Amino acid sequence: MERLDKILSDAGFCSRRDCARLVRRKLVTVNGAVASNASDKVEDDASIEVDGVAIVRRRRVVCMMNKPRDFVTSTEDPISRTVMELLPEDLLRQGVVPAGRLDKDTEGLLVFTNDGDLLHRLISPRHEVSKTYLVRHEGSVTENEIQKAKEGIVLKDGTVCKGAEIKRVEDGLSTITIREGMYHQVKRMFAALGCHVLELKRISIGSLNLGDLETGSVRELTQEEIALLED
Repeated sequence: MERLDKILSDAGFCSRRDCARLVRRKLVTVNGAVASNASDKVEDDASIEVDGVAIVRRRRVVCMMNKPRDFVTSTEDPISRTVMELLPEDLLRQGVVPAGRLDKDTEGLLVFTNDGDLLHRLISPRHEVSKTYLVRHEGSVTENEIQKAKEGIVLKDGTVCKGAEIKRVEDGLSTITIREGMYHQVKRMFAALGCHVLELKRISIGSLNLGDLETGSVRELTQEEIALLED
C-alpha cells in the first residue's frame, strides 16, 4: 500500500501538494469512491481516477548502469548522446531518471530510479552518501597527500573539500571516497595534489558496488541492493 499523493506524484500526474488540492475539490476517486484525504494509503490493485481520467500506476524501479565514456548524464542533450539512450524501453516507460551524474568522460556506476524519496536521498548533500572512484593518474600519491585528503583538500580556487579517503593501489592508480559532489571534484582534488587524472570510474555508491556489470549494461537492483542505498 502507498499514499495516494505519492502514487499520483510517481505517476507524473501532479505534485503531492496539487494532489491535496484535487482531493479537496473531490476530483479524485479510488475504486469509484471520492477520496477523502491525499495522505490515505491505497491498495496496490486499486483503481484511481482524477476528474474521470484513469491513472496508470508506475511500479517502483531502481536500476544501475555501468556508464560508458562519451555519454552525458542528462535526460536530453542537443549535441551529445545521453545515458537515457542506453536504457531499455520498459524502464523508460517507468519514468526513471539518473540519481546524480557522472561527467561525460567518466565511466562507472550510475543509479536510476522513479522513486522521488530515494532520488532525493542519493543527491542531497545533507545525507552525505559516499561515492568511491577508481582513479588512474599521473604521478604517485604519498602518505602526506593521503593525510591531506583526510583533513580536507583545498582546491586551487580556495574551496575546502570535506575529508576524503584515498587509498593507493599502485603507482598511478588510486581509489578515493568522497561524500559530496562538487563540479569535477575528484579531478580538481587530484590536481590540487599535483596529480593529473587520466581516467575516472565510479565503483560504488554507499554500500552498493558496481561489481562485474559490463560497460553500457543496465540491470534492476534486488531488494537487498536497494536496501544498501536506503541504509
